[in-house]
Amino acid sequence: MLEPIEAGLTIGSKAVDLVDTVIQKFEKYQKIKQDTTAYLRLLYIEVLNNLEVLKTINFDKYSNIKPNDAKVKTILKLLQTEISESVFYKSADNPNAELYDKLRKKGKVENKGQDLIKTTLKGDDVKIKNRFVYENILQAISFVVTKIELMKKYSTLTDEEMEIIKNMNLRVRLININQRLLMIKKVMDDFDDIKEMAR
Repeated sequence: MLEPIEAGLTIGSKAVDLVDTVIQKFEKYQKIKQDTTAYLRLLYIEVLNNLEVLKTINFDKYSNIKPNDAKVKTILKLLQTEISESVFYKSADNPNAELYDKLRKKGKVENKGQDLIKTTLKGDDVKIKNRFVYENILQAISFVVTKIELMKKYSTLTDEEMEIIKNMNLRVRLININQRLLMIKKVMDDFDDIKEMAR
């Protein structure tokens, strides 16, 4: 009888810790987001860091592996989403319309290898056949954060738990993340707040 109670208490304390972490992140980034230039520069640096990581990765090594493979866990340790995720921490106290106007700028996501996917309203991933697709920065950030966070969750599952998960082409997912990060960087390069540090 004691084991289920202890397990319940452990799960409960982890849930409280998660809520506390989210609240702390929310409060921290709400303060930073009051300075549009500083916030955009932090976001830009995170995008650059992730692009640098993906530049060194051989995507073909991710063609036929499980989401909980050690290679997946390694790359997920290197990819960061904290600042990108904080874009969506919006409150009535600090709407920062200037920041959101900038993040609504559209860019062209290249689809040279016909590997781009788009998530439908039903949640299905469908291949895009056009040579490129237009998305705004917010849409691209949402895609990147969602895909990376989902991969992080799947990477912690056991082989038994993986049996209920559909086959995923991680190579395609990484290419999609990379292409959207490239688009975000290209659009942000032209922002007045970023121009002097663009590379």
